[in-house]
Amino acid sequence: MEDFIYQLAEEILSDLRLDKMLINISEKIKNYIGAERASLFIYDQEHNTLNSVVILADSKTLKTVQIPVSKESVAGYTVISGRILNIKDVHNFDELYKIDRQLRYHSPWLYIPEVETKSMISVPIKKDEKILGVFQAINKKGGFTKEDERKLKKLAPLIAIALDRALSLNQLEMLRIIERTILDNVMEGIALVDLNYRIKEINSSFIEMLGFRFSEDDMINKSIFEFIPSLKDYEKNFDFVLDNNISEEIPMEIMRVKIIPINWESMHKKDIKYLALIFNFPRG
Repeated sequence: MEDFIYQLAEEILSDLRLDKMLINISEKIKNYIGAERASLFIYDQEHNTLNSVVILADSKTLKTVQIPVSKESVAGYTVISGRILNIKDVHNFDELYKIDRQLRYHSPWLYIPEVETKSMISVPIKKDEKILGVFQAINKKGGFTKEDERKLKKLAPLIAIALDRALSLNQLEMLRIIERTILDNVMEGIALVDLNYRIKEINSSFIEMLGFRFSEDDMINKSIFEFIPSLKDYEKNFDFVLDNNISEEIPMEIMRVKIIPINWESMHKKDIKYLALIFNFPRG
């Protein structure tokens, strides 16, 4: 099993894009335990749903699946109970009734006509006792065993780490899109520079301020002084911001420039990593 854990970790690290990771993990574990199909669901606490993607019969098309968290589904019940469910026949009402009187079967495989679910194993994925998702596999010849439960219980912490990391990266990407949208919709020109005054990011208003003479690709990793030479006369102001970690405004002849230090805290130490330059310039 240790070899498989190593292989799974390698597979996870190879692609942390959320949709790809959901499929990669599911396919790898499905083959390992001998199931027909498998799916990894993400728990959306805000909307109280489980979300995933499944591969349709042609093995190319992806379909988004959403299941409400309730006792009306095995996956939902797994979130509510926080325990592994190993069901021989999901259509056997008596078997479901013995687990919980309200438990019902809701199939995420309805979009795949060729798949008829019988046996199912459903495993909660937790990190620090917080539910992140649910792993489900279906249709193993002879049903899923106690050994399958043991294997999946051992794999669950690794899946949790991968899911947590992918969700964090997904959140960062979303924040990045929000940041980019805001930057491109403010009137002021904005440039983010490193401590060597190399441009790391700019918004569309900054490009407009320079008369559209340069593209973003032209400016990234180049010195800000190359495009606004007069800024070099104010290096003392830049030094003041760096030495005191406070903002400073420069009243230039045709514009005002505000220098803002961007701090990054790491290992309980706060350092200035970038400077944000906000250019307020006359229009028209």
